[in-house]
Amino acid sequence: MTGSFYPGRIMGIPIGVHYSWFAVFILIFVTLARYVFPELYNDWSAPAYWVVGFFTSLLFFASLIFHELAHSFVAIRKGIEVKSITLFIFGGAAKIAREAASPGAELVMSVAGPVSSLFLAGVFAVIWIAGEYISEPVAAVGFYLCWINIVLAGFNMLPGFPMDGGRVLRSIIWWRTGDYRKATRVATVVGEAFGGLLILGGVVIGVFVYWLSGIWTSFLGGFIFVIALANQKQTMLREGLRGLTAGDLMISDCYAVHPELDLETLVKDYLPPTKHRCVLVGERERPLGIITVEDVKQVPKRRRSSTPVSNAMTPVEKIGVVYPDDDSFTVLEKMGGDEVELLLVMAGDRAIGLIERGRLRELGRERWKSRQ
Repeated sequence: MTGSFYPGRIMGIPIGVHYSWFAVFILIFVTLARYVFPELYNDWSAPAYWVVGFFTSLLFFASLIFHELAHSFVAIRKGIEVKSITLFIFGGAAKIAREAASPGAELVMSVAGPVSSLFLAGVFAVIWIAGEYISEPVAAVGFYLCWINIVLAGFNMLPGFPMDGGRVLRSIIWWRTGDYRKATRVATVVGEAFGGLLILGGVVIGVFVYWLSGIWTSFLGGFIFVIALANQKQTMLREGLRGLTAGDLMISDCYAVHPELDLETLVKDYLPPTKHRCVLVGERERPLGIITVEDVKQVPKRRRSSTPVSNAMTPVEKIGVVYPDDDSFTVLEKMGGDEVELLLVMAGDRAIGLIERGRLRELGRERWKSRQ
């Protein structure tokens, strides 16, 4: 997830924090310290509210990490690589290399998170009860985190794909029909409908109850709607390209230009004839990099005649590499979500082609539709 930093690892998995997390952490911290705990416990000292609010907020987000680690643990046991776990404004998200291979595996992976939240709710319930005899602030922390983990488990089990409940729904439909594509379509439609209902519900809450709660609810609904749509597109791409290799997906008629060629000549003589967005720089046996239309656009027109392509190219060291026999799943994994636009296809030390994300999208969409 762009805009994130990774302060550490758990179980070998990078744990990231998106910058949006700080906003929601401060919001929860201040709400607990200024409103929730003072309303429930009116005899504490002022510093106690802030200290308890701070540690409760930290433990809440630790609960989110625990929830995602449960998903990740099951994924790893099923042979699926977990790339990272990231905390962001709406909670946490685990990034996995590929989807589950069977409905049973997806079902187990999906319910692991809510089950872990219910487990934590039980742990905090014990702390809550014990705290009644030890310390009221300790009991307060246990009380809040017990109920928030129950809410977290219940909310995640709502059928809003790609939330846990939406994935459970997909796994059940997949198991009953044996059709992964149909299961994904149905779960996605339900997820979009759920997101739409939250948006409308937020409007009603904002008008008749409290405007801030309404905005937050609508914002959450919009997020679920957009993510459900994005997951549908990703599934269409992955399933549409199933059975193809990097050799099938590459552009093999790409040009290789000298690194000292100026950008103006490149645009005039090379980019238009290729009908593609990029060309190799250097020899095919020892490519130095790739130059794209976007790279050229970063250089002002008045300087293009005096700027060699080597000054504007993306060096080969920064480009993902795949091999002709790599399957489409490996290609998509190397592209890493929306982070990489181009891949270099190598046969030994020789560059034999390029793979463009835009071409993959078009091909995946066409093949998906042809199978419906």
